[in-house]
Order: sequence, then structure tokens, then C-alpha cells
Amino acid sequence: MGHRSVLGFEDNYRAKVLNVETVEQHDEKICDLWTDTVQKRDMVLVLGDVGWTYKLLKDLPGRKKILLGNHDKHHAHEYLEVFEDIIGPRKYKKHWLSHFPIHESELWGKSVIHGHTHSHGVNDSRYINVSIEMTAGYPISYQTIVAGNYYSWHKVNMPFGTTTDVDQNPNKT
Repeated sequence: MGHRSVLGFEDNYRAKVLNVETVEQHDEKICDLWTDTVQKRDMVLVLGDVGWTYKLLKDLPGRKKILLGNHDKHHAHEYLEVFEDIIGPRKYKKHWLSHFPIHESELWGKSVIHGHTHSHGVNDSRYINVSIEMTAGYPISYQTIVAGNYYSWHKVNMPFGTTTDVDQNPNKT
């Protein structure tokens, strides 16, 4: 959020997915999709790289935790103004939760839910990329992933518009 260059990455992939032209429109769209998807009591785990205007998330619904990414450079006390906890990579039920895709030799029979790679990633069903580019900006529920209604391996590394499901709400079945 608030990242002036993010819309131009990867041939403007994110700008195309979100149908926005400015960083202000980007941030507003992310907040709108969050508000439309997340309920007050939902637990939201943000898998890093929240950007410079992350404080916009403070008043959005849900209980929030952050797993820091490589671009999260603020002091912990600043993140704790928005998030109830700062966590590291961890196992959760049948999955690893991580900012980065975990090396396949470390998966130990689990899949990994990750961000970091934008529209790129590992073309392998064990890797579930929940980057904004893959989810069209929608927060994805864990239940949606477990039910098999969201996966990303088939659309990573593909030019924008190559797949038909990148611009739809993955939480709707």
C-alpha cells in the first residue's frame, strides 16, 4: 500500500488486475475488497509486504496479524498499532504459512500458502500464491483454500489475461 512503483511491476499486472491507474485508487480498491470480504471477528493473517500506508488497514474489519515480508521495514511498535501480533513462518494445520515460497525439500508433506512473488511463482499445486496479483485483491479465506476452491499454480508466470479466473472473487464458489 502506498508503493508508487507497484502498479508498474510485471508489465502493469497489478494495475490491470485491479483495474486502477493510481496508487490512491489501488489502496482504495484493496480496502474496499477487504471490507466486502472480511467480517469483524475474522482472523486475517497478512503475509507481508504491506507497504508504506499500511496504517490504512487499522480501521478495517477483522483481527489482524502480520507475517513480515522483505519490504516491511518499520519498527515493531509501529506495526503493533495496526496488527495484534507479528509472527514468523509457521505450520498451520495442513499448510505452511510464509511470506516466501518455501523450498520443496522443506515442505515435509505440506503445502505452502505464500505471497512475495506477485504473478510469478512455482507451477506446483503445493504452492498457493495469495499475492494480490493472484487473488485480484481479495483476501482469501483459509476455508476457501482447504475446500480446494482457490489455487494458483495454473496461473503463475502467465501474462495478464491468459487465464479467465484472475479477476473473479476466489471466495465465491
